[in-house]
Amino acid sequence: KALVALLIQVVATAAALALDCLVDLAGLTEPWTFWALVQAALAVLLASAAGQAHWWIAIHSVFVPAALLVDRMALPPWLLLGAAGLLALTNSNALRERVPLFLSSRRARDLLVEQLPADRPIGFVEAGCGFGGVLATVAAERPTRFCLGLETAWLPYVVSRLRCVLQANATHVLRRSLWRHDLSDADVVYAYLSPVPMARLWRQACAQMRPGTLLISNSFTVPGVTAEVALPVGDATGSVLYVYRVPAQPASAAASDARS
Repeated sequence: KALVALLIQVVATAAALALDCLVDLAGLTEPWTFWALVQAALAVLLASAAGQAHWWIAIHSVFVPAALLVDRMALPPWLLLGAAGLLALTNSNALRERVPLFLSSRRARDLLVEQLPADRPIGFVEAGCGFGGVLATVAAERPTRFCLGLETAWLPYVVSRLRCVLQANATHVLRRSLWRHDLSDADVVYAYLSPVPMARLWRQACAQMRPGTLLISNSFTVPGVTAEVALPVGDATGSVLYVYRVPAQPASAAASDARS
């Protein structure tokens, strides 16, 4: 999808430049802001026709206008380099696994905790723990056998590691891919990823987790699988927690459900 997005930007930019040349030949001139908006409109149309996700369409709508605006601001190179470095440190998964950095709101964390048992310790795993907000909340408000965060982006990993040092309960963060981690000991897996890996995550949960354990996804559904319950969070982003219970059936059957 990233290569498709790049191709869309190239085609939209080429088309906008061609139109600019035609307008110049006609003796007319338009400001750069006009052509930035033309390019954005063309990119949005192409992305919609290609069936790209809504968040890709949002990126296409602002990418070139924002880039030209930053160029007009004549910011110092070190500031731009620093911003690029910060983006790489926090969103390295966006290109590799198409999972940008999403942070669960306070209301989402509170609602998540309400779904967790308070009468017995659980094994809790967060796939992509970001800056550790969910881990800190769960460890502070629910008994856990273990509370584990998985994160591969360097800056969120370091911040969440430092944050979890202050937790009274045993909370750990590993710089490890979800796909390389065994979920068989988890009672609850929480994820706030993107639409792209949800089918694969469900197949992994069904293959490794015990029947009756929970997969809870913030905002993104498992394709072809109906959630046991959908809980509107009521935060600024309109988040919904989708609660899935691992079925007592062969993993292959559950995987086929996710692919259907």
